[in-house]
Amino acid sequence: MKMLVVDDDPAICCIWSDVLEEEGHEVDVIRDAEAARKKLMTKSYDAVVLDLCLGEESGLSVAALATYTNPECRVVIVTGTSLFARGELFCMAPNIAAVLRKPVSISELVAVLEYDAIGLTRMSA
Repeated sequence: MKMLVVDDDPAICCIWSDVLEEEGHEVDVIRDAEAARKKLMTKSYDAVVLDLCLGEESGLSVAALATYTNPECRVVIVTGTSLFARGELFCMAPNIAAVLRKPVSISELVAVLEYDAIGLTRMSA
């Protein structure tokens, strides 16, 4: 799968991209919302792994654009905030497939992405 990882923490970006590439995915890493939006305008992704809080900006604008530019793109939100504990994020962008709370284990992230990929394959087959 082609994946975009968007997080303002360079250590997290490095770990996630290394593991996802080892799993056979093509991964681009972006560290801010503006650069992520620009990237989404020029390249299509199967999945976006997205931090909700990107410095001064919210990752929701990135999730919305990912949905707009590619309706098949799945968004996995990874966040340290508990503000949306009742699932409100799922209503904010239609392609949000999962919301994971930081700190998230890399195995959990990979499992969610793999599970969602199987579901997309089944839906399109």
